Amino acid sequence: MKPLRLLQRRIIATNLAFVLLLLFGILTALFLNARARAVKEAGRYLGAELRFASAFPAHEAESGKPDSDTAPPYGERMQQTYYPYVIFSKNETDGSYTVSTTQDLSLSNTDTARLQSLLQEIAGKDTDTAQTEPPEKPEESEHLTHAFSSYYYLQGRQGGKRVFLVTSLDNLNASLLRFAMELGGIFLLAGLLVFGLSFFLARMSLRPVEHAFSEQQRFVQDASHELKTPLTVILANLSILKSHPTATIREEALWIQNTETEARRMQELTERLLFLAKADAKNLPPRSEVLSLSTLVESTALPFTALAFERKLSLTLDIAPALSVRGDAQTLAQLLAILLDNALKYAAPGTEVTVRLCRQKKHALLSVHNNGELIPADALPRLFDRFFRVDKSRARAAGGYGLGLSIAKTIANAHGGDIRADSTAEHGTVFTVTLPLSE
Repeated sequence: MKPLRLLQRRIIATNLAFVLLLLFGILTALFLNARARAVKEAGRYLGAELRFASAFPAHEAESGKPDSDTAPPYGERMQQTYYPYVIFSKNETDGSYTVSTTQDLSLSNTDTARLQSLLQEIAGKDTDTAQTEPPEKPEESEHLTHAFSSYYYLQGRQGGKRVFLVTSLDNLNASLLRFAMELGGIFLLAGLLVFGLSFFLARMSLRPVEHAFSEQQRFVQDASHELKTPLTVILANLSILKSHPTATIREEALWIQNTETEARRMQELTERLLFLAKADAKNLPPRSEVLSLSTLVESTALPFTALAFERKLSLTLDIAPALSVRGDAQTLAQLLAILLDNALKYAAPGTEVTVRLCRQKKHALLSVHNNGELIPADALPRLFDRFFRVDKSRARAAGGYGLGLSIAKTIANAHGGDIRADSTAEHGTVFTVTLPLSE
């Protein structure tokens, strides 16, 4: 069973890795998309702020705070903006860029120096193509450009001069981080749910394999055990024959006969195992012939009349006429022979064995009934398992291997039917085969 457990673990690990990779990809895509959209929206919003300041330079105080007496209502909204910013404007004297306006953004001296140097370099390389007058509407293509760390900038004009608006997206990053953590928590729960579901489905999918594997192991063990007994007897008989090299065949006839009996038992067992192997490989004869089941049941059951008489039993046939099925006559006759042989073996002396064939809607019901030792209720579900015997000592004494009923079920299933067993003190034991009619 270790290979199956290993396979189960690999299936679960593969499914979990795939799901986690998929969830990570989705989380990353959502996060990057949210960030890109937020940065674009921030650029458009701050671009509008910059154009507003360009259109109303008189309302900007030197400290960057709007004049409370003359500032329009829009200036109040600027004080509460979600995106803090500073404006670097060009000095007329030396051409450098220094902070001219601040809006809720405190820059350290180091960052101010770095930004001054960066913006000076950008201004030196850039061609001054900025509009002299601000557009009436925000540009759809307006976007922030990354500077360093969490600082971004965009270019514009204010009072006819080139300016750089620098903003920090720390608040936006914190908001997106919270969003990512919440989304990650949801995906983690989804991953755990998928893991549990994968574990459950893996166990469910491997159960038939485990059952087949255990059945195969049991089948090999039982077959080996059944073959071991006749082989032991044959080897013992041969050893006895070798110990009497001068004896005649007549004198050693008992050992020769025993050897032949065991060899025939091995041959029968091998043929039955081969039949089951063919059934497992779907190599049973195809159901292509329409035949009279009524005639087949009668012709197969009649030879057992002598055997029933020999065992002090009576065999009764109750066969409905003109019932036809599609199938293989030889294997269907084998099915009935198995059921009759079992019924006669285990029927109580002086009782009756009944074979009945009747129609039930679109199916033919073939039943074999006897009265004898009852089959325990807990053994009924396993009756058709290979090598299963209710009483192993009695079955071996009667020459059984525990394969007959398994073969009978295989034949019934191959013909699109089924077989079941019932055993009660009131009605005795009955095996019923259901086969679809060809009509």
